[in-house]
Amino acid sequence: MANKSYYDALGVSKTATKQEIKKAYQKLAKKWHPDVNKASEAEAKFKEAAEAYEVLGNEEKRKLYDEELLYGAQRGRAGGGASSGASSWDSNFGGNWNGGTYSAGGSGISEEDLFGMFFGNRGSADRAGFDFFSSSSSSGRANGNPWGEARSTTQAQLDITLEQAYKGATVRVQIGDKTVDVQVPPESSEGTILKIAGTTQSGIAPGGDILLALHILPHDIYELQAGDLYGVVEVAPWQAVLGGEVKVPLPGGGAVKLKIPAGIQSGKTLRIPGKGLKRENGANGDILFGIEIVVPEPTSEAEKNLYRKLAESSHFEARAKRQSASAQRPKAKVGN
Repeated sequence: MANKSYYDALGVSKTATKQEIKKAYQKLAKKWHPDVNKASEAEAKFKEAAEAYEVLGNEEKRKLYDEELLYGAQRGRAGGGASSGASSWDSNFGGNWNGGTYSAGGSGISEEDLFGMFFGNRGSADRAGFDFFSSSSSSGRANGNPWGEARSTTQAQLDITLEQAYKGATVRVQIGDKTVDVQVPPESSEGTILKIAGTTQSGIAPGGDILLALHILPHDIYELQAGDLYGVVEVAPWQAVLGGEVKVPLPGGGAVKLKIPAGIQSGKTLRIPGKGLKRENGANGDILFGIEIVVPEPTSEAEKNLYRKLAESSHFEARAKRQSASAQRPKAKVGN
């Protein structure tokens, strides 16, 4: 990285926060990881990003690096030369690239972080994303005994679909050279923690555990909020006036018919109680559908004639909506 600073390598500013630096590294590492990207420059790009994060992701190393950038640049101007931005850090803090595996040399970029990011048989329907780049690790002794078996805990994010969370699923993830089946309980909500204990069978070294935080991927119908699932039902004007029924799909499969009351307004909500995901208190959330009145397109001439007859017989006039007293802004205070 002779002609590029570590900030340039990650595409961040010198005032970037630790979180911004981490996100930038995650994005580049996922893009250029040699297991995924087969381009000729992928290995070098991946090494470059990892090398930059090794320094900028560590507060002490970043402080020293910033000082080197500042004083190195001043020395360069005084001596009539240009500072490269990397200075002596390439040799003092750069990572090593051996046999296609990046070794971070104590930088905090562990091999577990690298292999955990990608899972076997990519594209298979029964596998989910296993992202160790959003992980953190801690260690301790079993049962609080300082002389007992050393234990380490790695936290990671496991991406699953709403259907998998709702019905429960067996999700296969690749850990090292072994495939592990992770059981996702039915009605699991966002952030649910699953634990894989370190055993010979799980492929994790004994004494080490992996905590998986479930992340439910965006759905084309439902949005999640706590344990509740929110959707929108579009109804035609005549359905809003006369009432009717609408069939909506459930995330667990199948569908249910919702009754649309006559005279329903936009913004009203239809509720299916107890059919959502688990809430923090252990109870089931609800499924809620907001009502949105839409005018179907295209509108035929016959339909327009019906609307004209409705307009002639209705006393409704378009007008500015008055604000309710509770929605009005408080009056400004006068004096003290």
